[in-house]
Amino acid sequence: MMAKLTKLGGGCQDGRTCPAVFVVDDGDAYIVQGWELTDPEILAELQLPAGESAVKIPASLVEVMRSAGRG
Repeated sequence: MMAKLTKLGGGCQDGRTCPAVFVVDDGDAYIVQGWELTDPEILAELQLPAGESAVKIPASLVEVMRSAGRG
């Protein structure tokens, strides 16, 4: 069964890129859409394991999660 996502917030500030945060229907996880990290120094510092990636989001999206009582 496909998970249902509810958009908590986000939007296009520049008319092209649209960071956003969604909560999965069971309320146990978030899906975050953000700007792809490509800076090699940041990626090296993160030391992401295989199968994981990182994106950059505006701080305002964290506030959206907190306001929703889920962050």
